This record gives sequence, C-alpha cells and structure tokens, in this order.
Amino acid sequence: MNAQYTIILGAEGELGRAIAREVARKGCNLIIVSTTSVDLQRFAIGLQLKEDVQVEAVKLDLSDREAIQEFTGRVKSDFEIRALVNNIACDWSARHNNYIAELSIEDFQTRFRGAALITWNLLPEMAKLSSSYIQHIIPFPFRKEQFSPDMQHAVSKMYAFARELDEELKNTAVSVSLVHPAPVRQMVHQLELPRDISEEPGAITPGLIALKAVNGMLRGDRLIIPGFWNRVQFFLTRQATSWFRSDEEGFGSNLQPV
Repeated sequence: MNAQYTIILGAEGELGRAIAREVARKGCNLIIVSTTSVDLQRFAIGLQLKEDVQVEAVKLDLSDREAIQEFTGRVKSDFEIRALVNNIACDWSARHNNYIAELSIEDFQTRFRGAALITWNLLPEMAKLSSSYIQHIIPFPFRKEQFSPDMQHAVSKMYAFARELDEELKNTAVSVSLVHPAPVRQMVHQLELPRDISEEPGAITPGLIALKAVNGMLRGDRLIIPGFWNRVQFFLTRQATSWFRSDEEGFGSNLQPV
C-alpha cells in the first residue's frame, strides 16, 4: 500500500515552507515542489530529520506539460496523495527579496495553467480516498495593499479556478478550501526579519497562517482568513475588490468568481 503524502506546490517562499513545517509536525509525509530555480533539498533533509517524516523535494517547470505529466504519473504510481496545497500565486522569499512568481521564468498565466493541470491530473486518484483535501492559498490585499496588474490577474484566475473546483466537488469526499492571508511581502517587511521568520506571540506570521490553514483544511473549512481584523476587512471590502468581480473564467467549467 502506498504511503500517504501531502504535496505543497510552491514551497520556496516563507509561507510555503511554514506550511510544510506544519504538515510535517502532524506526522504527514511531504512532496515539496519548487516551481523556480530555488533548491529545496537542504530544507527537505532538515525537515525530515526534525519531524521523522519522509520529505521529497522536487523542481518542476510549470510551463513544461511533458514534465508535469511525468511528475503526476510518478506521483500517482508511487504515492497516495491525501492533500494538495496550491501556493503558486503570491508567496514571498525573504532570502531573495522577491515574489516567488517573479523568480520564475514563466508568466503568471503559464504558472496557473501548470498548477491547474497538476490538480486535474491528481484529482481522480484523490477522489477515490475516504477523504482528501485541496487547498488554494490566495492572498487578499488587506489594508489597501495592491498587487501589480499581472499579479492581480493571476490571483483572479486562481480564485475563479478554486471556486469552480469547490462547486464541482461539493458532494464528494474531496474538501476544497480557500485561504486568504495578507500579502506575505508586507508581513515580512513589517516584522523586519530579513531571512528567518520567527514566531512572535500574537503576531500574524507565516507560521501562524500555516497553522490556521492546515487545521482549517483538516476540519473541512471552505474559507480560512487568519486574523480577526483581516476577516472583518475581507467581508467589508471583497465586493469592491476587482478580482472578486472579474469576468474571466477559470479552466474546466463556466463558473465565474462572484
């Protein structure tokens, strides 16, 4: 019988690594995927030794459909995937002082198509399990922070796709959740921690977001917004935020974000 694993797609940044740590603490094996040139092998070895779980580090070019097909084929053959965390949109690397997506050679549209293909390829096997989870990390511009037009476009696509997937899987054993943290870039800059993100009591840090994201996913929560004031701000401003009113369709159905 294949061992159960969680895939984190986009584990290079502060939030991706924090989610990997939280999943490992719960005793789950991991496949952490770098979608850029960032090498996660050292991080994987350290996490494996610390938490006594199996961690495989992979680099994957989201523009290479053949590589994606090979990756998902091997994963389906060798592993039982219990959860897929999609974190390709707006994670931030303190080490590189840049958005993860901007470290990649692909544009946002290409990255999104690659992530969507991975999701659809893995979904049939995940749906066979008694319970499985798909989570999308989609930052929301709280407190007037704005994304660039390209990044806003990517976030809009991710939101539409997540909503479509949620609708299609509503009556299945696959739980779909959306996490809306504040942009990680502002979070890191506010903490003034250039490399390592430590835990400060009461602070909304990548580690705290990861804790709430993973716990909420396992509970079956459909919407996860870490931080009380972030939740208030989200519900007050979401209708006025352009990517909630996007007319663009995602891939795989005709549903649009509302």
